[in-house]
Amino acid sequence: MNSEVSEEVKKQIFDLISTPGIEIEDIIKKVDLDHDTILNILSEEYFRCNLDHGRRLCCRF
Repeated sequence: MNSEVSEEVKKQIFDLISTPGIEIEDIIKKVDLDHDTILNILSEEYFRCNLDHGRRLCCRF
């Protein structure tokens, strides 16, 4: 399912999600993908880059 989404669309999703004030519903309308696909793309990127690492280090102290 995720292989059907081009890298260009993924980049657009990452740009939109990093914009303040933009929510998942706004991204669904702009990219024209379903909710589950967008969340799968975001969760794969989250796990691939281990985006939680900085927060865990910060919360230890």
